Amino acid sequence: MAMCGYRSGVIRDTSRSNWQNDAKRPIAWSAWYPTQDTSGVEEPSGQFFELGDVIRDATLTTKQKFPAVLMSHGTGGTAESIGWLARTLACEGYVVIGANHHGNSGLEPYLAEGFLCWWERATDLSVLLTSIGTKGFFASRLDFDQVSAVGFSLGCHTVMALSGAQTLLDEFDAWRSANNITEGGPKEFPDAADSIPDLVETSKAFRQSWAQHGGDFTDSRIKSVVAIAPAPPVRAFTPQSIAQLQLPLTILTGSADHEAPSEHCADWLVKQNKDIQRYDLGSDVGHYTFLEYPSDKSLVGKVGIFSDHENVDRREVHKQAAKIVLQAFA
Repeated sequence: MAMCGYRSGVIRDTSRSNWQNDAKRPIAWSAWYPTQDTSGVEEPSGQFFELGDVIRDATLTTKQKFPAVLMSHGTGGTAESIGWLARTLACEGYVVIGANHHGNSGLEPYLAEGFLCWWERATDLSVLLTSIGTKGFFASRLDFDQVSAVGFSLGCHTVMALSGAQTLLDEFDAWRSANNITEGGPKEFPDAADSIPDLVETSKAFRQSWAQHGGDFTDSRIKSVVAIAPAPPVRAFTPQSIAQLQLPLTILTGSADHEAPSEHCADWLVKQNKDIQRYDLGSDVGHYTFLEYPSDKSLVGKVGIFSDHENVDRREVHKQAAKIVLQAFA
């Protein structure tokens, strides 16, 4: 099996402020990529999710240019939370670049703004692709004609926005009202919406973002998209924009997903566009089955996000999912 290089860093988006309104927007990133190095395999310390067999700061293989995959994590997660997929793709010749979305990432304290302004995540990925593809270690090594994107959970909203889906918060509010959903945020930040009046009053960065929620975040460099366990924010997309998507879109789900029930999310998306490819990976596969294992193995089976149905082998689900993703990107 080919080895996988791994490195991480932070860039600054000079076009946007951070949520604290006192500096440029940080975009922390992690990347997995092909390498011919054979030594230095390690499990870097301080990671919540297991990193597997990677070589930190390895060299890049000698091939001139590589297809790229942009990756968006779920609510409050990190790029490493779907590292199982990133490693597989890297070993197959892709450079995988995952964002850690400011205010909505496990790398920093949660901020209500990061949980409310999902559309900002699409810009994170576009800015990352431009920056990493033109400066630093990966400069001139990415093939901008072969760019794909994959998201998990809330990350599905991110990558679908990049493919042309348009957000309208009125759509989301109508869906919530019709289904008697009263929570003001996900379980990681259930009262996020309570902050809206104060943020409108006090935060220029929030006001600007909130006003731009219906903007067009399409990135024409992206040629195909995979959405894994799409979460309720996809209901903020206008049906017309889903119907008009031109890029190949593949959706992966599990039938036991109680965080993002298919009837409200994946099923609804497929109804809007008959060209969407849909795969369900099993009646007992839940939302968090698609997450990487923890670096602390004592958490397996004891913490909700690391607990699966007795009939489910998380590693096997990951293998099945990775195979479908590779087919989609091929």
